[in-house]
Amino acid sequence: MRRGSVRFFLGAGVALLLGMVVSPQRSSAAEAKKYAVGLGFNYATGDYGTSQTTDSVSVPVMIDYYPTKRLDFELVIPYLYQSNSTTIFSGGMRFSTQRGSQGGMMGSSSALNVDDSQSGLGDITLTAGYVIQKETQTAPALRPLLYLKFPTADKDKGLGTGEFDIGVGLGAVKWIRGWYTFAEGRYIFQGSNSDLGLKDYGTIEVEGGRPLTDRFLPTVSLWWSSPPSDQSSNLLEARLNGKYWVSDTISLKGYLSKGLADGSPDFGVGAAVYYSF
Repeated sequence: MRRGSVRFFLGAGVALLLGMVVSPQRSSAAEAKKYAVGLGFNYATGDYGTSQTTDSVSVPVMIDYYPTKRLDFELVIPYLYQSNSTTIFSGGMRFSTQRGSQGGMMGSSSALNVDDSQSGLGDITLTAGYVIQKETQTAPALRPLLYLKFPTADKDKGLGTGEFDIGVGLGAVKWIRGWYTFAEGRYIFQGSNSDLGLKDYGTIEVEGGRPLTDRFLPTVSLWWSSPPSDQSSNLLEARLNGKYWVSDTISLKGYLSKGLADGSPDFGVGAAVYYSF
C-alpha cells in the first residue's frame, strides 16, 4: 500500500469522525434489534519500542447477534496491512515480539523478511457476553464475557501469532447524573509460541462521557495492557471517542488515540459504521 493510499484512508477516517457532530435527534423509543453488521477502519503508526516505525491499517467486519436482552455475540473478521513485520497484530492490538532484523523470526526457519510490507486476513475473534445484573439506581450493569481468537492470520507473513487464544473478562456500565461510565477488565491466555515470546496478559479499560444531544455521545477513555510478549512493555493509550446515531438502524463510531507508553503506537485514528436490524 502506497503512502498516498494511507493518507487517503487516514483523511477519510478523520472526516467520518468529525462528521459525527451534526445530525437530527435520535428517538428514545427505538425498537430493540437482534442483529448488527459493521465495517470499520483503523490506522496506527509508531515504533512500538523497536528501532523501526510501523504504519498499519485494519479493516474489520463486525457481526453482532443479540438473541435476548441479556446475551450478545460479536464476530470480528479483520483485513490487515502493515508496512513491515517487526510487530504482531493480535487480539485487536499491536505489540513487539522476538524478531530478527535480517529476515525471519528468531529461532524460526521462516523466510520472512521483516522489512517487507504485508497484507491479508487477520485473526478472527468471537466474544460472547451475558448481563448477569441490570443497572439499578445504586448498582452498575455487570457483563461477564468469554473471548476466543482463531489463528486465521498468516503467521509466515507476520500478520498473527498462529495460535488460539482464550480470554475471560468482566464489564460494568453505570449512568451517574447524566454521565456515562464504563469499565472492563480482561485476562487473555495466549497460545504457546516460543519463537515470539508470547505471554498471558491482562487489560483494563475505563471510559466516561456525557451526551451532547440525544444522538451524540462523546467520551474519553484509557486502555492499559500488561506485556503480551517477552519483548514488549506495558501498553497504555488515551482515546477521544464518539458515537453518533444517524437513525434507529444506522450508527457511527470514531476515535482519535495517543500512545502513552513506549510499547504503544504514537497515535491512531479509527471509524466504523453499523447497521442494526
